[in-house]
Amino acid sequence: MKIITTNQNGIVTIKPTGWLDTISSPDLGKAIDEIDNADSIVLDFENVEYMSSAGLRQVLAAHKKAKSLDATFSVTNICPDVMSIFQMTNIDQKIDLKAKA
Repeated sequence: MKIITTNQNGIVTIKPTGWLDTISSPDLGKAIDEIDNADSIVLDFENVEYMSSAGLRQVLAAHKKAKSLDATFSVTNICPDVMSIFQMTNIDQKIDLKAKA
């Protein structure tokens, strides 16, 4: 999995590519752990094709990190298959999610 992290004016965007599963989710966790200051944390899922429960845990970890930094949090560009996982777990009721346009 390739992960690109950018920080522009306090908006930290993490953009993973591929499958977010047991093997690759620790890489996302590392990128989240490296955030030490942010006004907003955005996970851009434009290139995420699949997400397992391990990936879901990392999304929740990012949400928790944002709260600890008093930052806003969102997940954007979510494909329908991944969005269904958020909906089945009711996480769509707790965090800001945006489907792919």
